[in-house]
Amino acid sequence: MLIWEKAGIAPACRVAITGDFLPAGGLQLPPGKNWRDIANDLRPRFAKSHVTLLNLECCVDVGEAKAVTKMGLGDSFAANSEVLDFLSLPGTKVVGLANNHIFDFGADGVASTKASLEARGLLPLGIAQNLREPPDIRVIETPGGPRIGIWAAARHLPELATHKKSGVEPATERRAQEALKHLKAQEAKLTVAFLHAGLERTNRPDPDDVALMDELAHLGFDIVTACHSHRISGHTRIERNAGNSAFCFYGLGSVSSGVIYSDLEREGLVVSLDAAVSGEIARVQVYPIHLEETGWGRIPLLPEAYRILQRFLDLSEELKTGTYKQAFYQDLKGDLSRSFIRNIRVAAQKGGMRGLASKIGRIRLRHLNRFLHSELG
Repeated sequence: MLIWEKAGIAPACRVAITGDFLPAGGLQLPPGKNWRDIANDLRPRFAKSHVTLLNLECCVDVGEAKAVTKMGLGDSFAANSEVLDFLSLPGTKVVGLANNHIFDFGADGVASTKASLEARGLLPLGIAQNLREPPDIRVIETPGGPRIGIWAAARHLPELATHKKSGVEPATERRAQEALKHLKAQEAKLTVAFLHAGLERTNRPDPDDVALMDELAHLGFDIVTACHSHRISGHTRIERNAGNSAFCFYGLGSVSSGVIYSDLEREGLVVSLDAAVSGEIARVQVYPIHLEETGWGRIPLLPEAYRILQRFLDLSEELKTGTYKQAFYQDLKGDLSRSFIRNIRVAAQKGGMRGLASKIGRIRLRHLNRFLHSELG
C-alpha cells in the first residue's frame, strides 16, 4: 500500500524494515519447509531492497552457555544457526540485537550470536561497549544510491549499557544525538533509528515512546521505527524545517515469532522506502505479513491483507487525533496490576528475598505514571 510519494524525485535505492524475528518458543516450520523456504515465500515483500533490517529477538548457537535467571516472568530464547537462513531475504545486511532477549544467556550468548551473524557476512547492531564509547552504528553503501546510516537501540531494559559496563545500546535523546553526529561524519545521507520500544499486550504505543520517536525525527533521523509489543501500530509523517519529511512507525509487529498471546500478534508490517541519491525520501509503502499456525510468516490473502492494512490506517488516525493515548491506558488498565503481581510472585519463587528486592528495586517512575494514567485517565 502506497502511503506517501513526492513527485519529481528519482529513487536510487530501497530500504525495507520489518519487526521481530523470534525463531524460538513454540515456533515450528510448515511440514517439508526450512527457513530459506520461508524467506523465499516472503521474498516479494522485500523485492529490490538494497538494505533490509529486522530485529533478531533471541540468541543463536549458545552452546554450553547457561540461561540467566530472570526475576519475573519471561522465558529465555535460543535457536540453532540454521534459523539464520531466513536472513537470505533480499538486502539483509544489518541485524538488530537491541532487545530484551539478547542477554538471555549472558555475555556468552551475545558473543555467540554476533559471531554466528558475522560468519554469514551480516552486521549485528545494537550492543554498546559502554557509554564512554561512540554509539553502535552502521553505514551501508548502496550501488548508485545514498549511504544508509542505521542506529539500533532499546528503552527500559535492565541490560542497557552504562558508563561502566557494556550492554544494549540505550535509546535516549542524548545517545541519539551522538549517533547522528557519527552517522553524518561517515556521510550517511538517509538515517534510520531502529528502536525496541512499546509494551507487550497493548495495541497502541506508549505515549512516552511516541514523544521520543517524534523528537528523534525532529533531531534528524529520517526513519524512526519501533518493535517489541509484537503488535502493529500506526505511523506519522513529520515535516521538518529543512522542508523534507521524516516518518515514524510506532509498531511493526513480527515477521515470524514463536510467542503469540493474541491473534493481534499474527500481524506484521514491512515498511519499504525509496530514496534519492541525496537521501531524500521519494516513496513510502507498507506491506502486511500474516503469522500462521505456530508463528511462521507468510504473505496474507487479500481479505487478511485488507484487514491488517485497515487496522494500520485506523491506528494512524488515532495517533493523528491523539485518541491513542486514552486507548493505550485502557489496554493497560486490566493487565498492569495483574502482570506486576505475577512478576513479584515469580521473582520471589526464583530468587527469594534477594529476587523480590531486585524486582521491587526496578519499579521506575514510568510504571507509576502508567498506573496513574490507567486509573485516572
